[in-house]
Amino acid sequence: MAKSKKKKIAAKVAAKPIITPTKKVIVETIPFYNSNFWNENWWKALLIFLLPFVLYYQSTNFGFVLDDQIVFSENKFTKKGFAGIGDLLTTESMTGYFGEQKDLVEGNRYRPLSLITFAIEYGIVGKLKPGLSHFINILLYGLTGLLLFRVLTMMLRKRAAVTWWLAIPFLTSLLYIAHPIHSEAVANIKGRDEVMALLLSLATLYGVLRYMDKKSITWLITSCALFFLALLSKENSITFLAVIPLTVYFFSEYKWKPNLIALGALIVTTIAYLVLRFTSAGIPEFGAEINDLMNNPFLGMTGGEKLATIMFTLYKYIQLYLFPHPLSHDYYPYAIPILGWGDFRSLGSLFLYLVLGIWGILGLKKKKLSSYAILFYLATLTIVSNIAVNLGTFMNERFIYMASVGLALFISYLISEKIGKWKGSTGIVIATALSGIMLAGYCVKTISRVPAWESALSLNTSAVKNGTNSARANSFMATALYNEGKESTDSDKWDKLQEGYKYATKAVKIHPSYQNGNLMKAGIAAELYKKDRDEKLLLSRFAEVMRKRPDVSYINEYMDYLENRTNDMDYLLNWYADVSINDVLNKANRPNWALHYLNRAYSIDKTNKKVLEGISLVYSVLGDTNKSNSFKSMAEQQN
Repeated sequence: MAKSKKKKIAAKVAAKPIITPTKKVIVETIPFYNSNFWNENWWKALLIFLLPFVLYYQSTNFGFVLDDQIVFSENKFTKKGFAGIGDLLTTESMTGYFGEQKDLVEGNRYRPLSLITFAIEYGIVGKLKPGLSHFINILLYGLTGLLLFRVLTMMLRKRAAVTWWLAIPFLTSLLYIAHPIHSEAVANIKGRDEVMALLLSLATLYGVLRYMDKKSITWLITSCALFFLALLSKENSITFLAVIPLTVYFFSEYKWKPNLIALGALIVTTIAYLVLRFTSAGIPEFGAEINDLMNNPFLGMTGGEKLATIMFTLYKYIQLYLFPHPLSHDYYPYAIPILGWGDFRSLGSLFLYLVLGIWGILGLKKKKLSSYAILFYLATLTIVSNIAVNLGTFMNERFIYMASVGLALFISYLISEKIGKWKGSTGIVIATALSGIMLAGYCVKTISRVPAWESALSLNTSAVKNGTNSARANSFMATALYNEGKESTDSDKWDKLQEGYKYATKAVKIHPSYQNGNLMKAGIAAELYKKDRDEKLLLSRFAEVMRKRPDVSYINEYMDYLENRTNDMDYLLNWYADVSINDVLNKANRPNWALHYLNRAYSIDKTNKKVLEGISLVYSVLGDTNKSNSFKSMAEQQN
């Protein structure tokens, strides 16, 4: 019995599971930094660095175009050289051009660092040398490609590539550098603010990753200094306050404490920058009413129309990244149409961005690379989306210069890991072919796009071809043709001016009260008058302008010339009377300007009955009964 009982007890003990102490799983933290990177990747890095020079070398022969005059060629602070740096740091960025702070768009512009580099160029060379400025832009772009390659390699140090040419950091950097949508930022000298903002933001990220490895105060201070410079380049660098902690979270097992310390230091840096910005350029008046359509493209739209139109532009960014054609520097009214929520393009874009947002959020827990790429794109797109701040135009290709890093990373991920790892060598072949076709296409498109930035005429010729419904593009094309025709001695002088008049007319048709469009229409009409001396045609063209913008100063000034040279003063006086009442008063509804032009006629002849009747009528509209009756009486005394 005793033996039997012992066996039963032993059997019960054997049946019970043996409990052993659990061991804590330790996740290995691999440092971001690898000291052998450049030795192992020098030739890949050299390829990335040299590619921009191949793509953009043509631009070193170009001059200043578009906003280059605002930031450099006609900016009095920049052209002081080293002596102008203090002014650039302590004023709004357009003050050196306009002579005062204008605040033409919502908020203001404080981006002194790129202007300071222009001042340094001028200080060293002693003159304007646009070829040098273009070369520096290309150099900075090449450095951006190098730094992007370096940072991505640090982030993705744990991911094995199927082949070296399909490695995500390498492929992303090549796709980014080759993409033609960046041509505006690189080929336009003014675009240096975009290039520097991303370069310095990536440098900040690199510094933070080094800090996370070493917990070195030196790297933390360096990161803050670089971030301060990034913010001085362009304010959208502030989006890296989201990008940097996300990067550390997605690509390391480091604890949150050092990540939060780094973020806190960058926030303090941002506050210091904002203090300097507000002190120098003033506190932006967000929500201020801007009544100029060229600086507020959403003028006159309902809230629903504004948001629906913005959603369409956000779709356009992705469409142009996937298929970059046609490209344009001008997306002013109404190159982008006014849309409502009944339009499938706005609804489709909203759905697309909702999917992207959900994708990005759902991948947070598992730290998916595709989610990181999407969140990078969305985070850096926020400020340039027009949702939070009215940027003064519907969209610009340079606006996604920073955000397109996320798109390039996402595409590289799909090619390298989703296609490249499909069915062994078959996937590699397909991925290689696809990436090769994309790179070749991007390079060809970029090289063919760069010449558009050679001159104002070439740039605007491209713009009106691709954005025929932009008032600004048509007006600027008219300006370019006017300048070409006015200075030309060739037989095609008058053809250029006639063509310019057509573009000015179209600009005014799109936006009837457009100041520059009406100015160009009047200016070209006066230049064409030199050929045919058809005074009646000239006055008819002036009347077309005056019924929309009688305040165009050029007409008022030109009439001084015409009054002293006319061969038919009676016709001119009657024209003053007719245009003042029929066009300026009745159509433009500008009684003060109607009175102004009638007074010009009155100063020439105080007995013209039509002029006196016109003055009487305008005074009646203005509510001055005594003067109205006085001029009416004078008119009745004339035969």
